[in-house]
Amino acid sequence: MSTAKYELIKRRKVYSGRLLAVFNDTVRIPTGAVVARDVVAHPGAVVVLPQNENGELLLIRQYRHAIGQTILEFPAGTLEPEEEPLACAKREIAEETGFSAAVWIALGTVVPAPGFCGEIQHLYLARELSPMAAAGDDDEIIELAPMSCDEVARAVVDGRIIDAKTIAVFARAGLGGLV
Repeated sequence: MSTAKYELIKRRKVYSGRLLAVFNDTVRIPTGAVVARDVVAHPGAVVVLPQNENGELLLIRQYRHAIGQTILEFPAGTLEPEEEPLACAKREIAEETGFSAAVWIALGTVVPAPGFCGEIQHLYLARELSPMAAAGDDDEIIELAPMSCDEVARAVVDGRIIDAKTIAVFARAGLGGLV
């Protein structure tokens, strides 16, 4: 791990929206050169891999406007101000799948786009599911899509699952011997 020093000289906000902000930073790098970096500030998110009593994984189908497609993914959501990641995970699984979980296993974090975005995603495995009614977001139309571990693996390999956070949480749980 490099201990080289990077110095933020100046930060200018160029956009602020409902969810994120964009900054243009001026940074001095270890060589002494001064460079510009565009940075997206994001509050962070959670990704939940729910596993039912039959071993099935509960994915969802959801339209993603940025790519103009409906995709298969695990439930996920953005942290609210001051919200702890586990509380967010419990809220998101209920809103997006209609289940709660009695067992939560933290699988660490991933950074989906560190070249330009500060988002940190907190990964969880959720087990011992039970039905729980929760109102979802008005702007999300979600369909539950249970799949076996083998089906998820095949869908990753053949390109039916293209969502990086879904692939990351599945890999982390699988490589850890948990699914």
